[in-house]
Parts: sequence; C-alpha cells; structure tokens
Amino acid sequence: MKLSRRSFLGGAAAAGAAVVVRRPAGALDTANAGAAVDVATRDLTRSAVAKVQWKAEPFPMTDVRLLPSFWKETMELNRSYLYSLPNDRLAHNFRETAGIPSDADPLGGWEEPKGELRGHYIGHYLSACAMLYASTGDEFIRTKANELVGMLAACQAKDGYLSAFPREEFDRLRAFKDVWAPFYTYHKILAGMIDMYEHTGNRQALDVAERMAGWAQAFAQPFSEDDWQKVLLTEQGGMMESAYNLYGITGDAKYRDLAVRFEHKKILDPLARGEDILAGNHANTNIPKVIGAARGYELTGDERLKAISENFYRFVTEHHAYCTGGTSNSEFWHAPDAVASQLGPDTEECCCSYNMMKLARHLYGQDPDAKFFDYYERVLYNVRYGTQNPNGLLAYFVSLTPGMYKTFGTPLDSFWCCTGTGSEEYTKLNDSIYWHDENAVYVNLYIPSVLDWREHGLKVRQTTKFPEEEQITFTVESAPANATAIKLRIPYWATKGVAVAVNGEPVKAEAAPSSYATVERTWKAGDVVTLDIPLVLHVDSAPDDKTEQAAMFGPLVLAARLGMEGLTAAMLEGTHGPRRYEAGYPMPVVDTRPPTHQQWAVDGEPVPPPTPVIVDGVWFEKVEGSREFPLMFRTKGRGPAHTLVPLNRIMDERYSVYLKVESA
Repeated sequence: MKLSRRSFLGGAAAAGAAVVVRRPAGALDTANAGAAVDVATRDLTRSAVAKVQWKAEPFPMTDVRLLPSFWKETMELNRSYLYSLPNDRLAHNFRETAGIPSDADPLGGWEEPKGELRGHYIGHYLSACAMLYASTGDEFIRTKANELVGMLAACQAKDGYLSAFPREEFDRLRAFKDVWAPFYTYHKILAGMIDMYEHTGNRQALDVAERMAGWAQAFAQPFSEDDWQKVLLTEQGGMMESAYNLYGITGDAKYRDLAVRFEHKKILDPLARGEDILAGNHANTNIPKVIGAARGYELTGDERLKAISENFYRFVTEHHAYCTGGTSNSEFWHAPDAVASQLGPDTEECCCSYNMMKLARHLYGQDPDAKFFDYYERVLYNVRYGTQNPNGLLAYFVSLTPGMYKTFGTPLDSFWCCTGTGSEEYTKLNDSIYWHDENAVYVNLYIPSVLDWREHGLKVRQTTKFPEEEQITFTVESAPANATAIKLRIPYWATKGVAVAVNGEPVKAEAAPSSYATVERTWKAGDVVTLDIPLVLHVDSAPDDKTEQAAMFGPLVLAARLGMEGLTAAMLEGTHGPRRYEAGYPMPVVDTRPPTHQQWAVDGEPVPPPTPVIVDGVWFEKVEGSREFPLMFRTKGRGPAHTLVPLNRIMDERYSVYLKVESA
C-alpha cells in the first residue's frame, strides 16, 4: 500500500474528501492584500497593568501574511479542516448539558457524549478560528466562530457554568474522587473565549470568559489552602495563565488573585529553588503551569515567577529533550539526560512541543536572545511540521522507537489533546517570524512572508526555499525616512559562516552562531537584502549513550527509511493515537531500570537496535535527491547502508531517528 506524501516544497497537496471543504463564496482571505484587520482590543504582551514590558515584541499576525510555500499549504489544509466541522455538532454536548434540545450528531473520540474531556476541543477550535482570522482576514471563519460563541453563551446563560459535561465531574473533584481533568477542559474553553476577544474583537466572548472565571472563583473559594493544593494535583491546564490574561485585559485584581490561587506549589516551589524535579511528572500537565508563571511575572514583576519559568525552560531544553527539541516519553518526564533509554513508541507528545514553543516566546520577549529561537526553530521543523498528514489530519506523538511509524487521527473520531493544539498551531505560523523593538526588526524564522510595519512605514517581502536552499531574500517594498536595523538570526548550527549582501554588494555583518547579523541603513523601496546560510551536516548524540546518534542537516533532523512492511491504512490513520492504550504498552516506571531497545515492540514483535554503522567522523553524506525527497542522505562507512530524509517528510513508512554508531 502506498499513501501520497505532501511535497516539502509546497504545491498541490492531496486532501481526503472527508476533510477538505472549499471556501464558501464570499469568504474573505486578505493573505496577499496586506489589509489591516481592525480589532480594537489590547495586546496581551503590552497590558496596561503589566509591570514588565517585553524588550522585543512579535508583530501582530494582522501585519504578517504567509506567501506560497509548504508553510502556507499547511495552514490551508488546517483551514479546510476547521471549515469542515459543523457548529451544531461542536455545540451538541454543551447544549445537552445545559438542557437545550439538540438533534445534531455528536462527535466521536474524546468528544463523544460520555467522554470526560468532552468540550476541550471546542475551546481549541475557538482559539484556532480566532488566530486564523488574524492570520488571513478570513471573514467566513470569524462569522462561524462568532456564531459558535453565541451558541455557547446561551448554554451559560442560566448560572455562569459552561461545560460540555455536567457538574458531576467537578463534584467528584471537590470530593477528591477519581476524575480525569475537569479544569483542564474548562481552561480550553476559557482560553478560546479570550482568544476570540483578543483576535476578533468579540465582546460577548470576553463576557463569557469573565463569567467562567467567576464560576471558577466560586468553586475554589470554600477550600482551605491545603485542600485546594490537593485539588491541583488533578490536571488543570492553563487556568493560571488564563486568569492572568484576564487580569491583563481588564485590570481587575480578582483575576490576578484567581491566578495566584491556581499556583500549584508542589511543582512550582522546587522550580523556584532551582531544583529539577521533573522525573516522574506528567509533562503536559505541568508546562502550562510554567507558562502561567511567565505571564504572572510580566504582570506582577514577581522575580520568583521569573525564576520558575527560566529554571524550568533550562531543565527541559538541556536535560529532558530529544534531538528534535520534543520532550516526554509516554507523556512523562524521566531521569535527566535519559534519551537512549527512552526511545519509546509514544515519545514527544505534540502538546508538549506546542506549549514549550509558547513558553520560549515569553522568555524571548523578556530577553531577546537568539538561543530561544534556535530551540523554537528546532521544534517547529522537527515536531510540529510533519505531524499533519496530506489529508490535514494530526498526530499525537512523534515516535522514536526504531522501526515505528506516525499515526494520524481521523476527521470526526479522534479529537485528542494534540488535535486541538495542532489545530491552533497551523493557524498561527506567522506569529513569530518577525519581532521588533522601537527601531529594529528581528527576523527569527525564514518563512516566505510579507511584513507590513505600518506604524514605521516599512514593508518587507521574504522569499526563500529554506531549508532546501541556503539563500533567503528580503525585498523592501516601502521604507521609512529614518534608518532602521534589520537583525537576521544566525542559527546555532551555522558554523561555516554566513554572507549578507545589499543590492548585490557584500556588507560586513559579522555574527556568531546563536546571534544576529545586523544590517542598518536608511532603506528605500526596491532594496534587496540576501542572507546565505551554509547548511551544515552535524550529529546530535544521546547524552546517556554517545553511540546513539541522530543525523542533522541545518535545522532538520533526519531519519533512516525502514520500509513499509506490515503497515496498514488503519495503523497510519486511526482513532488509537496513544498506542500504549491500545497495544498494551507499559508506562515506563521511573527510578527503575529503563527499557532497552529490545524491550520495546512494534506490532507485537520485539525491536532490536538498528544495525550498527561503523564509521570514522561524520557518518552520513548528502546525495542527489528526488522529486519526492528533494533532500536525501546516506550513511557511509562499513556496514549496511541507510537512506536518510528529513523526519518531517516521512508520513507512511517505518523509520529510525537514532542510529547506533560505532567507531572503527
């Protein structure tokens, strides 16, 4: 069986009929028009009550438009998926809970009528629609999302409670009885309403959000502090962050106090002291808490909250991440620097990557150091891109067991947590390309796009096929009268130098890896800046076993192609997602001997380590690619040869990221 792949260069993507919906007549897309979207709301990064302003700020998505590329194609696949979901089906469980008649067919998977997380995806959906509107000016999607807000507001009207499941789940939480994660789900809806206000100007959404926060306050109020901390042992998502965001929007201190109430001391206190206590903790339960701490620092100036976010980020990126930048194995963290021993089938939960990128943006805004976007780029290319298949369907994990494969959801019967964060991710691919301070533009990502800095009079078009080509071109389409600096990020892997030219003339713009090359002048329309970054072959070794190595080319993690034997369509697109639930994979136990390669299995068969590749020095080389895989590499040295391609291009075959490498 052969499934179609999406070209890394872009072009027409295959799309399953079950997902793709054509844009309705009259649906507006201002992607190439550069028109402003008038949203008269406050930017969360520059709240009137903020004590710490960001030193660099991202341009609003309304000022950045994607140009044709594989990135824009990814966004369009996601747009089609968002179009395909009917509002009455999205709202069905909410109406049932509120006693409002509904004859819609319920959604399946995690949104099925008895699911304890039902309603979570609808919050993600509102966030995705809001950000898609900001990214494209799509009036159809704003109208659709506004209608959904109205439907949910009607469900909330009676007493302020808004959920797709009845209060019984919160009653169990109150009684310390077993329940999945009611506040996690509540938070997704709350965050969706805040995003609808921030990005579309929907005042009703803000009213709904404030009533939701009021209900949460009333729920929390009777608990003693000790009992409330027991409540917080159950996953609550980003309640702390959303409460702080409401404080930033409204200036009302009760929302600040609610955020403080959701501070989970068992996790955050050790982080404040600089202690890495991550092993044994569920990864994506805790990353949103740290995002809340980062947001709290910006609004209150509390240095303890700053220490929490900085320490945590350092622990994860330096000691709990794979070569891709992704983190978690079977959704949990394990011992620091455990990589070779943690190559499981359910590694790198996509939600973790989404939230780590979100945290990196906060830390970069506070301190615009290029290292944060070295990490952001690594995760964007190797975990986020490549987890949406040609049908627009999304993955839960990026498996690292040798011989494993990627599994994607189904249109109406999955709705995993990572379906939600993926739906958001691919609407906001333009949100971090360009940043600015008062007088300079920071270019942090090399993605074809147009920046229109209206307040400054600068409009720049970026064109590139990076990372398949080494040159990035910036054309000035309009220019201010005053000199402006353009700061070009030089990635950590760019160890062979870079070249910068203006209008074909080389300019001195010395910059080391993980820094910026600065070009400052009084620009005029028609000026062209070129940046050449030689793409470098390099390896990333597992810290706990240096013979386990991943091949990299510039920002790209490469994977050995291991064939399609035994794969079926149901294995590649199905409802099972988290394979450990379906196939009986044990949750790795912390503080015991970690599983070896031989202990993992693929489809019930033990998986041995990859065949050793006997090499000296760099053990792979670039070869002529193909139309299907423009970038292609092969191992060299003694032993069986492997063909390697970018991990993000592999959709329908088995692969291995880490290979066993031995010196001659």
